[in-house]
This record gives sequence, structure tokens and C-alpha cells, in this order.
Amino acid sequence: MLKKSILWSILVLPTVVLAQSGKTEKEKNKINPAVDSTKVDSTKSYVLSTANVVANRTTIPSSTLRLGENLLVTPQNIQVIDQRLLNDQMILTTAEGLSRNVSGVRTITHQEEGSVGIAVRGFQASNLRNGMDVSGSFGPLREDMAFVERVEFVKGPAGFMMGNTQPGGFYNIVTKKPSGNNQRTAQMTLGSYNLLRAAVDIDQRLSTDGKFLGRFNVMGTKKGNFQQNVGHEQFVLNPSFKYNASENTNVIFEYILSQNNFEGGFSKYAYGIDGFKEVKKNFSFSDPIMDPTKSWEHNIYGTINHNFNEDWLLTAQFGYVRSEMEGASLYANYNTIALKDGANGVKKGDVTRNLSINDALNTSTVGQVFTRGKFKTGEVNHNILAGLDMGKKFYVADWSEAGSIVDPSKKLPVNADGEVIFNIYNPVYGNLTKDMLPVYDRSKSLRERGANYLSDYSYSSVHIQDEVRFLQDKLRVAAGLRYTATKKVSIANNGNEVKNEAFTPRFSVTGLLTPTFTLYALYDETFQEQVGLLLDGGTADPSYGRNREIGLKKTWFQNKLMTNLTAYHLTKTNMLTAAGVDNPGRFEQSGEATSKGIELDVNGVINKNWNVVFNYAYTDAKVTKDKDPKKIGGMLYGTARHISNAWIKYTIADGNLEGLGFSAGYEYQAKRATWPVVQDHKYLPDDLFSIDLGASYQKNNYHIALLVNNVTNRYNYVGFYPGAWRYTHYGWRAVNPQGFRLNLAYKF
Repeated sequence: MLKKSILWSILVLPTVVLAQSGKTEKEKNKINPAVDSTKVDSTKSYVLSTANVVANRTTIPSSTLRLGENLLVTPQNIQVIDQRLLNDQMILTTAEGLSRNVSGVRTITHQEEGSVGIAVRGFQASNLRNGMDVSGSFGPLREDMAFVERVEFVKGPAGFMMGNTQPGGFYNIVTKKPSGNNQRTAQMTLGSYNLLRAAVDIDQRLSTDGKFLGRFNVMGTKKGNFQQNVGHEQFVLNPSFKYNASENTNVIFEYILSQNNFEGGFSKYAYGIDGFKEVKKNFSFSDPIMDPTKSWEHNIYGTINHNFNEDWLLTAQFGYVRSEMEGASLYANYNTIALKDGANGVKKGDVTRNLSINDALNTSTVGQVFTRGKFKTGEVNHNILAGLDMGKKFYVADWSEAGSIVDPSKKLPVNADGEVIFNIYNPVYGNLTKDMLPVYDRSKSLRERGANYLSDYSYSSVHIQDEVRFLQDKLRVAAGLRYTATKKVSIANNGNEVKNEAFTPRFSVTGLLTPTFTLYALYDETFQEQVGLLLDGGTADPSYGRNREIGLKKTWFQNKLMTNLTAYHLTKTNMLTAAGVDNPGRFEQSGEATSKGIELDVNGVINKNWNVVFNYAYTDAKVTKDKDPKKIGGMLYGTARHISNAWIKYTIADGNLEGLGFSAGYEYQAKRATWPVVQDHKYLPDDLFSIDLGASYQKNNYHIALLVNNVTNRYNYVGFYPGAWRYTHYGWRAVNPQGFRLNLAYKF
């Protein structure tokens, strides 16, 4: 079993803007004054240089990305997952296959009851909410879709948006906000493993003049799991308010409370001695005696947006996220598994377990001020984006072991030290008692207990970009520059403050070959501060990323379907890796990683009957430089050489069966990297493959939908070979079991 401190370290290395789609408030009103930027009507027209482009919801980015442009003319691979697709696939959290809708993206199945891990182009993705980077060493907690309007994936460094992010890219969670449409939705979801979920979304005008708007989301979930002694209870409260002070000025305030109590969440790895899939999918190291781990999170967001005129706007926004967790999990003691039958009654697969603590606190305080506008010099049009970003992040955690499970009375099978024996091939649950568990002392503060993990860093950056447009805006050349300065304090470097700074440029060229066909080239860099204690006691150096990218974008069927074809080459320096089980909480820093590949994305509507999502990615992401020659050529942990996904929905639009729909999709990943990587075993022996089928019916205000995941019940998994961190056994996590979900919704 992986030691928890090492596992967490590997995973965690390192608003609400009201102007929509580049339009000022007056321009928005000319289009549709009642429509929010995250709910673009696909029948409305958006002026795009010389062309009148009909946009679907997945071609218009949220205003939180600051772009102010249709994605057709944005020189970057950006994919939008809207509320319609989230509902069709019945995705309830960001840990449930969200990444299947975007090329080159994988969800890292690990400790997803806490914070989700998503990899883009082989690197861990940064997590933004409403355009602000809230990534932390732990947290933010996984997002529940009860407060999510849409998710936007941005590939590459994207320094012009947020320079302190990972080179592979980031995903931006756009939260639900008041729209004033006086719409209320109640829904209930039932499913496999005793899934019970209820949610209400109320979007309402709160004043007769329409200036004061409110929205309230509440959700409660109780769910078991296909693995034994695993489950969770979660609830979300999300009130938000919008005040239209004038035609040109708006204010939004949001609060989100999310709490999740889960059982067995960090004990779900399975072991094998002769190979993968040796034990049943429902295997778990947990036990009914374990109390739930509690995690909770507070979010506060505020935004002021002002349009000076039809050409210039100013936005200021603030965010605060506080993520906490307290609990414990059962883990196998490191390399105590018996590889064969032995003396004194030892049986193959015998192992002892310990109690490991799961206490963590992560806070992110972030703020932004930016302006966007345009002016002309002669016949040349200039589009300016400039701003200031600031943030402060704090992290402390206790991942220590409280001790082994013992039975002094020896009523249960024990070894010579009195440690209770657990056999992976014949697991017995429910025989532990509280007096067998070690007593953990939480009388000391978390700061004192977690001093080795404590870090506190802040950053500030300024950026400016000018996009110059020629030939009636058909040729666009942009140049941008960001300056970022950071300060950090941790146990590393004897606790002294460490400062770093960097300039990161961005250049792009975009050509509109036709009103629906664009070609672009992009060069972008990123600078990312890293926190971590090195073996010699020093602090980790920042990481630098560099991306070169070319792409083609084309819209079809009256611009309702968009296709993206992208080729890229990016590098990341100063890679951090865990120092091993002998040095928990410490890292080694050396080397460079390179990721290159090709991506194809298809997303949108063919006609009133067909909705299509298809993507394919070839990703070659590996270590190219390192002090240890054995590591060179090793695949990055978030990599699968080939990834392909599809989702197709057909809806009957006329006749007696109007509103009846059928959907089908698949996920496929081939040549998947092991995690952690073992040099003599580059790939897992099995590909990941899953087929989903669904049906739905909508009439008037009622909607009912049924979805069956992994209809063939294929045993999908992720894992590692013996030799990873000197483990003597195979280890894996089972994923994607067969299951169903039934959703009932009513709008009133």
C-alpha cells in the first residue's frame, strides 16, 4: 500500500465577471438582455469580424476567462462542457468522468473523495474557479455539480489568463449565478449502490424593478460504493445575489458551503502478488469500525463589473476558499504482505494494517482587477487586455501514522507483535473493535503536528496583451507579457522567506481563412511557484513551462458544431518527485519533462436531433532530462498514449414521441502509464474501455432520464507494478463498475 504522505505529495506538487463574449452591457442588451453569458441561446447571432456567426453554447467562453471572443478566433485549444452535457451524462462531481469530454485529459483516480486530480497533456491541471486560481497543496475539494454552471478546459500555459499555472493547462469551474429568469428546478437522482440525491435550484428576481436578483442551490446526497465499507454523505448550500446598480455597473456576491463525510475513501487500493485484478472489484482495506472522515469547504466570491462605454470595461473580483479535512483511514503497513506461504501459519496474502491520519487545511485568497477594450490607430484595430492578479495560499497537514491495528487478547489472528492479520484473498470485515485501534492525540494544534508540511506563499502579477487586427480583422497578431513575483515561507530553507520572479511572454497569430475556418499559431510560457522540502533541507525552485502550438478550427452546420485540430510541443523544468517512503514529505528536484501530441475535438449540434462529442489525443509525455539516467524516457503519471471518447445523443423533435432521446458513449485509453512509473514496465497490461447507454424523455416541465455506465461490466483499473517505490506487490484501484442512474426533474 502506498504511504499516504507520499501519495498526497505526488498529487499536490506544487468571478464572477458580468461582461459576456466581449460585449459591453449595452451590446449584451442588443442581443438578449435576459440571457447570461453562461446560457447563450444557440439561435442568437454574434458579430465576428466580417461574418455573422451563429454560436452554440460551447463556442462562447464565460466572461471569467477574460477573452471577450468567440472560441473560433481564440488562438488556443479551449473546450467548454456546458450544463446540458453534464446533465446528459449525469456527472455529479468533477471526479466522475468529466475529463472524458476533452481530448488529452485524464482524471487521476486516487483520493477523489477529497480533492480531484486531473491531468492535461500529461501534467497535473491547475484548478480555477470563476477565473481565479484556487489550486493548493490540498484542495480545493472536488466540486459538486449542484453549484457548477459549466466547466472550461484551457490547454497549454495560458499565461495571459493566469501565469501561475501548470504548463499542461487548467480547468475553470464557472459557478451558477442569478439570471433573473424566475425559474425553479427540483430534481431527484436514484442509482446503484444506494445512491439517493435531491437538489433544488431557484433563480428569481428579488425586486419588482429587476435590479436585485437572487439564486439559491441546495443539494443533499447519500451514496454507497461498489467497494466494501465505502460511502459518503454530502450537502451543498449555494446562495448568490446580483445587483444591477445601473445599466453599466453590476455587483455579484456568492457563498458556497460544501461538506462531505466519507467512509473508507482512502483505503480503496487493492493488492496482488501474481498480477493485477487478483481480487474482486469490491475489495477494500477499510472496516465498518472506522468513523467517517469529514471534509468541508467555504467559498466566498464577489465581483464588480463596470462598462465605461461600448469599447471599455473594468472588472474587479475577489475569492476566498477554505478547505478542511479531519479523519483517519486504514492502510496496509509498508511491504508487510506475505508473498508466499511461510512458517508459523503465515499464508500468502497476509498483511497488517495501520491507522493513518487525514488532517489538512488549505486556504486560497485571490483577487483580480482587469480591463478589456479596443481602439484604432489609422486602419489598424487594437484589442487590449491588461490586469493585476494577486493571491495568498496557506497549507498545513498531518498525514502521520497513529500505529498498527493490534489485539492484545489475541482473539483474532495476530503476528508475533500482536498486530492483527488481514488476508487480501480472504478478507474478513467487522471483527475489529475500538480498543484495537491506536489512540491518536489531537490535543496539539494542526500547525504543530503538521509543521513539516506547512507552507505559506503569496504572488502578485501584472499582465498586458495587445491584439492587432489587419485586413478587416481577418489577420490578428497578438503579443503579451506577464510579470510575476512570489514569496514563500516553509520549513524548507530554515524557514526563511524565499522570493522569486519571472517575465513570461505570449505571442499568437490568427488567420480567418473563411468566416467559419481559422488557423492559428501560439507561443506561450508559464512560471509556477513550487512548495516542497528537498532532501538537503532546501526549498523547491519554481517551474517554468514553454508551449508551441498550431491549430485549425472549423464550424459546421450553421456554426453549431465546432472542430479543433491541434499539434503542440511543451516542456516543464524543475520537476519535483517524492523522495521515497524512507523520506516522507520530502522531494527531489531535477530534470525536465516534455509533452508533445496531436488533439482532435468535435463538439456541438448537427441539427435539431443530433448532439455530438468526439475527441482523440495522441500524447507523448515523458522525462527528457534527469540526474538519474534510469528516469529518462519514463512516461509522466497522467499519460495515456492514446485516448478517445465519444458521446452521441439523438432526440426526436417532432410527432407523438417528441422529447424522447437516446444516448450512447464510450471511453477508451490505450498504453496507459503506470503510477508510479516503473521503468521496465511502461504500460499497464490492459486498456481502459467502457460503454455507456442512456434514454430520456422530456415533456412540458418534466424530464426523466436513465443512464447505464459500463454496460459490459468490464474490470477497469489504474495501478502500479512491483518495484514502484520498492513495493514488493502489485497495487491498483478498480474504477468504472457497471451501474445505473435515474434522474427525475421538474421545472416550475
